[in-house]
Amino acid sequence: MATIALAPPRPLPRAAWLARRVPVSALFGIVTGWLVLDLLLLCRFIGLAGPGIAFAWAILSGGLAWLLLMPGRRDRDAGPTVATLLGSLAIATLLLMLGGEGRFFYANIDWQVRDAVLRDMTINPWPFAYGSGDLLRAPIGMYLVPALAGKLWGQAGADLVLLAQNGLLLGLLLAIGSTLFANGRRRWVALAVFLLFSGLDVIGQIKAGHAAGLTPTAHLEGWGPTQFSSTITLAFWVPQHAMAGWIGALGVLLWRTGRLRLGPLLMLSPLTALWSPLGAMGALPFILYATCSDLRHRRVVPADIALPACTTLIAAPALIYLAAAGDSVGMRFFPVRPDRYLTFLTIELVPWLLIAFAGRHARFGGPLLAIAAGSLLAMPLIQVGWWIDFAMRASIPALAILAGHLGDGLGGGWQLSARRRAALLALMAIGGVTGMTEIARALSFPSSPPPRCSFSRAWDQNFAAWPKDSYLAPLEQVPAFVRPSAPARALPAEPTDCFPGGWPKPSLF
Repeated sequence: MATIALAPPRPLPRAAWLARRVPVSALFGIVTGWLVLDLLLLCRFIGLAGPGIAFAWAILSGGLAWLLLMPGRRDRDAGPTVATLLGSLAIATLLLMLGGEGRFFYANIDWQVRDAVLRDMTINPWPFAYGSGDLLRAPIGMYLVPALAGKLWGQAGADLVLLAQNGLLLGLLLAIGSTLFANGRRRWVALAVFLLFSGLDVIGQIKAGHAAGLTPTAHLEGWGPTQFSSTITLAFWVPQHAMAGWIGALGVLLWRTGRLRLGPLLMLSPLTALWSPLGAMGALPFILYATCSDLRHRRVVPADIALPACTTLIAAPALIYLAAAGDSVGMRFFPVRPDRYLTFLTIELVPWLLIAFAGRHARFGGPLLAIAAGSLLAMPLIQVGWWIDFAMRASIPALAILAGHLGDGLGGGWQLSARRRAALLALMAIGGVTGMTEIARALSFPSSPPPRCSFSRAWDQNFAAWPKDSYLAPLEQVPAFVRPSAPARALPAEPTDCFPGGWPKPSLF
């Protein structure tokens, strides 16, 4: 009997392959899986390791994955195309490279401390404590995987893995976010609004009397009594806070459009807290509204309770670790003169809101817009810790949701009059100056040098006037459950000059 030879299947043409859809559930699962991995690595970092911990983590994580992907919950509708995903990853990686990650371009002075933290986590055995008897207690989620890479491949490996990790996560968020908009034009418009979104800082600098001293590479956002950071500033200066806030905001928008159930939304805050407690806190008013709404409409199913319960158990060591020795961090009223407060809001927020409320009945308007506006009005009056970090970082989800709503309107998702459209484009042009000066600095200043000093010495180079409480906790004040029993001592040998070639600083105007 003759045999029939089967021809091998022909590969898909490149255009067809790029047009294939990637399920949103898979991309969302990668993001949450990475955050869960960070929570496991934290247990290793503080010495909370052993067969029992590993077994409990495996059971809880397995349950979490099953609840996310079980039949009937899988997101089978149109996800981003492969081309959109690759483009999102490229845009995210380029943006973060310009922010100094990977040491291809200049990094802002906050990276002096950030690089030192990553260096300490790379060169010292886990767990470790400093010679002062303090434990590194901070939102270190961003550093855990890169620090492990640094143990294998040195500082350059840590730098590149940090860039790859952050580029992957931000790229996934952009790709998932693209599915909120109906077509390619609307996606590009929404992306442009998000990237250019900023207060009118150049006007604030002129109002403060700095017009004559403005430079193309200035950091423009320090003109007022507090700050709302632009998208590019967040990506360049504080990507860990930005990522946590943007994950929360994206979860809220996915829930609002029926793409995400309450359970996955509720699990985001405990997952992102190790990257930024303030970014996670900023999403809570929106999550509270979503919870009340689903309860009122009886849309809650058992999985919506089981998912955040599993996540909270997985995150419990991290939440206890972050709260250790937190007596100096409390929430209080931030004293600001009424006239300065009103001036700040007039320049940073009110113009955007006047346009946004024209679409108050749109899908991202209504309660979401009201919560964003109320949060942003209140945040400048709240202080957590010793500086204005609450307003700068807790505002991230609200600002992202406001940008998404305006991008939706500019792209045609809701009716925007010609006059308001022109005003929005003008606001984007003026506000975009803030981000452009950040990019100009990245292209003009030299790339940052590798770290040579420990956290404390690097901190004292520029921030000695401020306490280190947000990064350190005395070992005796750390709860026994997360306190290392026999931590190694951090390596004491280090140079007296952390940055012998200097580290250029941007002018503030």
